[in-house]
Amino acid sequence: MFTSLICGKFQRHFQNEQPEGWTPVERAGRSGNLARRASHWLRLAVATAVQGLATGRAQAEDQVGYRYEYYGEEHGRIQVDTHSVHFEKKVSDAIAAKGDLIYDGISGATPNGLPPSPGSTQVALTRLHDIRRAGDLGIDGRWGRQLLSPLVAYSRESDYESIGLSLNDAIDFNNKNTTLRLGVAHNFDRVLDFPEGAQPRRWQNKEATEGLIGISQLLGPKTVFTADFTYGAESGFLSDPYRNVLFRGWLVFGPNFYIPHREVRPHDRTKEVFQTSLTHFFDRLDGSVEVTYRLHHDSYDVFSHTAAVAWHQKVGTHLILEPMFRFYEQSAAYFYFPEGVPGFSPADGDLTRPAVYSADYRLSHMFTLTYGMQATIILKDWLHLDMGYHRYEMHGLDHITAASAYPVANIVTAGLRLWF
Repeated sequence: MFTSLICGKFQRHFQNEQPEGWTPVERAGRSGNLARRASHWLRLAVATAVQGLATGRAQAEDQVGYRYEYYGEEHGRIQVDTHSVHFEKKVSDAIAAKGDLIYDGISGATPNGLPPSPGSTQVALTRLHDIRRAGDLGIDGRWGRQLLSPLVAYSRESDYESIGLSLNDAIDFNNKNTTLRLGVAHNFDRVLDFPEGAQPRRWQNKEATEGLIGISQLLGPKTVFTADFTYGAESGFLSDPYRNVLFRGWLVFGPNFYIPHREVRPHDRTKEVFQTSLTHFFDRLDGSVEVTYRLHHDSYDVFSHTAAVAWHQKVGTHLILEPMFRFYEQSAAYFYFPEGVPGFSPADGDLTRPAVYSADYRLSHMFTLTYGMQATIILKDWLHLDMGYHRYEMHGLDHITAASAYPVANIVTAGLRLWF
């Protein structure tokens, strides 16, 4: 009943909120011109299913699928067109291969960290355009009561390159009513840095590691409980070369003189994440509910909470509807300065700055709402059509960061899946 998966950064946008409160496109692993700098490694995730809910197809069967997703922020912000192909091939009774190919076209404007100009409410924006090509290849291998799942992933943009390795192990106990999950993932990334001044651009290294331990427990014939703990650590170049911070200074120009500087984040970061979910299938309704809660803390002093509920409803024999709602809230990073950093000493004119600083709105105290509907149309037993619409809203809570920094987006998806 339980299948344990390592999910890459190409996982669908609504898998998990990131501590920075990234928009869905940024959570999906975008980098570079989007100023999307932070956890770029493979995500460890667990997928559980309740018997009788899904489409009736076995995961070990051969299949191929195509998915298109449009992510569009309102008011001329970021737009992303994503094309992806997924396949699974049963090699033997114990081994199955799986993989993904992804192509993203990214364009639009994103905040660069500078606040609105005097007399304006609009934060400064930077235009961008980029292409991302990515892929991953993995194997599910059954060995006794264990399911081993190694995976390798690669992603490349004009200013970001990522190579990821991961391994997950799901061990069944108690007549397969209990499953212990263990996972580890590591990413080797390179970021194209844009140093201040006349220095040439150069590639900077960044590495990240995550480990997961979790359990899935069948509480009854139609109820599944899961709990997971993840610890992660990353090091190297963690700053966003496209984000700026204003330094307020006196010097000879007066107290209202500002100078922009590129942000500087800590070179190391750790995080702890606890997540739990409960899924129950209702016979009379022919549907199931999944309730999830996630608690996150990291060395940026960011605490976040995510609560989500999703309903999976089978309508007749040819339609499955999946409405969902998710609420996310986070505290601000300790080095977040939305209005600028007091950077000049009025006594001697020397530039004095803190060791780390950022004005990235994704590090602010804020909350997000995600809600929408996914539909699966069963055209044939071997052919399914998927369509969906979701709304994403981000809102600030510090009463300092300009409201125009936070995006509102519409996400439309469509795809086909075929079994052989």
